[in-house]
This record gives sequence, structure tokens and C-alpha cells, in this order.
Amino acid sequence: MGKTKRKYYLIDTENVGDRWLELPGKLKKKEQIITFYTENHSKHMEKFLMKHNHNPKIQWLECAAGSNALDYQLIGVLSYLIARHPNASFCIFSNDRDYQNTIDFWKSRNIDISQKQYEEPKHKKKSKKKKAKKKKTASSKAAAAVPLSPQAAAPSAKRLSGEQYALEVARSLPTSDLNGWYNVMTILLGQDAGREWYRKFRQDTSLRKELSQYCVGDSYTRSVRLVQAIFRVHGFETGHAEASYKILQSHNFKDLSAIKVGFDKKFGAQKAQGYYKALRPLVKVLKKM
Repeated sequence: MGKTKRKYYLIDTENVGDRWLELPGKLKKKEQIITFYTENHSKHMEKFLMKHNHNPKIQWLECAAGSNALDYQLIGVLSYLIARHPNASFCIFSNDRDYQNTIDFWKSRNIDISQKQYEEPKHKKKSKKKKAKKKKTASSKAAAAVPLSPQAAAPSAKRLSGEQYALEVARSLPTSDLNGWYNVMTILLGQDAGREWYRKFRQDTSLRKELSQYCVGDSYTRSVRLVQAIFRVHGFETGHAEASYKILQSHNFKDLSAIKVGFDKKFGAQKAQGYYKALRPLVKVLKKM
């Protein structure tokens, strides 16, 4: 009887979404999943990640978001694995055709590699235009409801449940840090709506328990996520979140004058002013993390 061959499944979640989630239940011996995801992953996958976080058959790799960024990171890991296990088998889960050149390259060097694509069901294709119209209308309503900045939090913000923001914050702050939650939610929703949401949060133990499961990763990763959340509210580039956090960290979250100078040097006066103003109320929260 032949020796079982090692096999790796590399999942491009940015492209196939949640359609790969049935795969773990079908894995055979010596088969492993490597999941590539970004901050833009679905709520469903977030729950799946929490459930399978310690599954030895699945490796989770969070990637930088951006145009084709995940693709390049997946190809980099693929090349590393091929160098270490040239006799293994590899399968990329993605509908992205840009992987074909990479696959052809390795096939020409006798590497066992393929790509798994997902076809859209026919009944979904027929109603695609209809769904697109509904989605556009829903998106327009949602955009009108969410405040662009803490200062712009109008009475309409009070109608929000706070769930969108709470899920963002839950990925960074433990629910036991009530003071931190108060500070962040008032920044995200505005003082009035933030205080109202926080009172419900403080009194609802089941809500805090549910949100607590999302707080994963080391303090550095969680801190950068929180900066990204604040930048999204202000309409800033989230790609600058890590560099911004490093500036705060380099001055031990204390010397605000030096921090402001650091932002000026890194981003230029115009951008720096907005970044600094957005993060200044968060300095103490980030320092505790």
C-alpha cells in the first residue's frame, strides 16, 4: 500500500468567500488547509474562525488588505511550501484566473498543483441584476445611517444598534475593559449615542459574553485593528493604521507633542493633522492594551 501524500489547500477567502467552509469536514490524513483572509472577511467566517481556531488541520493567516495584496501573499506562502515539500500536492481555492501563470510555472517543474473554482448557481445568475439593484438601495440607506465622523454623529446615529461598531471594537478590546469600551464607543458613535449604547452594553452580560469571543490575537495586532476601525469612521486610509500606531508606540503613548511631530514627518502636515486628531482621544486606551 502506497504512502499517503501530503496535500495543502490554500484558500483565497477574498475571492471565494465562505464557500470553502465545508472542506474541513472532508479532510483526509496528511491534508491541511491554509486560510488567507483580511480584515474584510464575513461575520460568518469570523464565527467559523473562533470555532476552529485550535483545529490543527487549519492554519489561519491574516493578510494585508489592498489590490491583489492577498494574492501575492498566498503565492509567497505557496512558494515556501513547495521549497520545503516539493513532493506534496497543492490546491488553490479561488475563482481568480491570475493564479494560472503561477500554476503553469510550477507544473512545468513537475509540481502537483491545481486550482479549485466555484461556479455560481444558475438560478442566482438569472436574478443577479435584480439583487444588484436591491443591494445598491440597501447600501445607500446604510451609508446614510452611519456617521462619517464622531463630530457628524447626528440624531440618526441613535437609531443604530451599535452592532457594526461593537464587532469592530470587540476584535480589539476585551469586554472587561469597560472604561476602554466607553471611550471608544463615544468616539465612534458620538457622545450621546455612544453613552446610550454603553449603558446597554454594561447592563447586558449576555451581550458582553457574546462579544468577548471576538477578542483574539496579541496586543499589537488588536491595537492596530482598533486604529483601523477609527480610520474607517473618519474615511482615512486604513493602510496607514499600523504606521500610525508605531508612532504612538515609539513615544510610549505619552509625549503628545513628539507624537504630532512624528505624524507630520511620516504623512505630511495635512494628513497628519487628521490622523493625530482622530487618535489623540484613544492614546490612553491604546497604552493599556
